[in-house]
Amino acid sequence: MMLPAQSQAASVGGHRYELGLRTICGFFAINLLLVVACLAALWQNRSLHRQVVDYEKLLTPLPGSAAPPLEGVDWRGARQLIIYGTDHRPTLIYNFSQKCPYCQKNWDSLRALQALEPQRLRIVYIDSVGDVFNPDYLAANGMSQSTLLVQLSPAAKYIYEARLMPQVLLVNAEGKVQWSHVGEFTPADISTALSMIGQN
Repeated sequence: MMLPAQSQAASVGGHRYELGLRTICGFFAINLLLVVACLAALWQNRSLHRQVVDYEKLLTPLPGSAAPPLEGVDWRGARQLIIYGTDHRPTLIYNFSQKCPYCQKNWDSLRALQALEPQRLRIVYIDSVGDVFNPDYLAANGMSQSTLLVQLSPAAKYIYEARLMPQVLLVNAEGKVQWSHVGEFTPADISTALSMIGQN
């Protein structure tokens, strides 16, 4: 029978190692601390996710809220005014930046929505950072035939300038927000938008 103070012998690769009781206890203690740290990190991630969802609700217009006219200056310097109620099409507003990685990932997903333009959907792009002035970039991402605003009026800026990016709003023909989304698109997000546009 081994006494607590005695050490255990282990043979690895033909070599004999002595493992003391303190070494074994220390090994288990370190592993236990690692498990606790992982569980704490998981809990913190879930908490942060809930906070982000709450921030999105605070920083994006709620479905059913009235969207004011969208007024601003396009990338050529011309004044633009988007008024609801005068057009039968819903309006998709996409707030992005060329330097935003999630914004860049969304371009391929947006193709399905861009295909509805101009008959069934009106798309307005907002580059509030003002870093897109390249016609080749606009054409490559399907924006060359759409309105691209790089500066908003003070009234429009309060409602439409994204605090989180990328952000999309779907406003129906009557000027009511139908849907909003922040971040990278999933196939389910595109399906949601397409189904809502189909109801108009």
